[in-house]
Amino acid sequence: MSFKFNFGVDDDGDCTLSAVDSIEAGVEALSCGETDDTSSTVAPYECIPLTIPHVSSIVVDAIYCKGHRLWKRQIDDVQFQIAQQDLMDDSTASAVRQAMATDSTATDVIKNEYEGGLKTWECSMDLLAYLADNQNKIFTGYEHPRVLDIGCGTALPSLYLLANVPNAKLCLQDYNKDVIELITIPNVLANTALAPSTANTGDDLQSTSDTESCDIDIDFRRTQTLFGEDTDKIIGEREFPELTPKEAHEADTRLLQSTDIQQRC
Repeated sequence: MSFKFNFGVDDDGDCTLSAVDSIEAGVEALSCGETDDTSSTVAPYECIPLTIPHVSSIVVDAIYCKGHRLWKRQIDDVQFQIAQQDLMDDSTASAVRQAMATDSTATDVIKNEYEGGLKTWECSMDLLAYLADNQNKIFTGYEHPRVLDIGCGTALPSLYLLANVPNAKLCLQDYNKDVIELITIPNVLANTALAPSTANTGDDLQSTSDTESCDIDIDFRRTQTLFGEDTDKIIGEREFPELTPKEAHEADTRLLQSTDIQQRC
């Protein structure tokens, strides 16, 4: 079975929906037909643990919809991580990493290799708006709703549920492992355990007339989590200020345990 989506993919960060049948219009645009293509194979699924990325910081942009603000990682920041960690040195680098490294919009779908998970598709914004308008109706009667987000990509609808449906448990799935590791998980963390803050987190929040962005300082949070008020003293006495791998792992564990995100996602 093959699927074809016949609607646009603009990613301007705003939810500008007409109030009339936005979801229904998207469904009508979905066509489905048989295909005789039997060349593709489906690889076994893999469960990827929720872990904090091995980077010093991540840069996120604000996405606004129906009065709600969500944080989404910048593709430029993903590209920087790929370059910094030499993830493209291997000639066998995956198609999605190649797309990330060479295209800041990453709109192309590569059949059987990359399914567009770097892009915030219009239907994702439609669903986000639908959830915001109908949350109470959808989840009435469900004490602990369980949600499967298939082809999650940037996972904006799931991020909304994590923020607004406290008892919801989510399973996020995508065709590409790299999308999960470099986009989905950072987005989940940027809206939960690593949410931007004006408190003593080291975050660099920047605002303009129509948007916000934030450089989330993960290393600062790691040191504060481990050493608290003694951070400057302990780090200052070291020959090298970086945390050891063991310390970084311990700090990441504590940061994740500071919220209930591991039990919910």
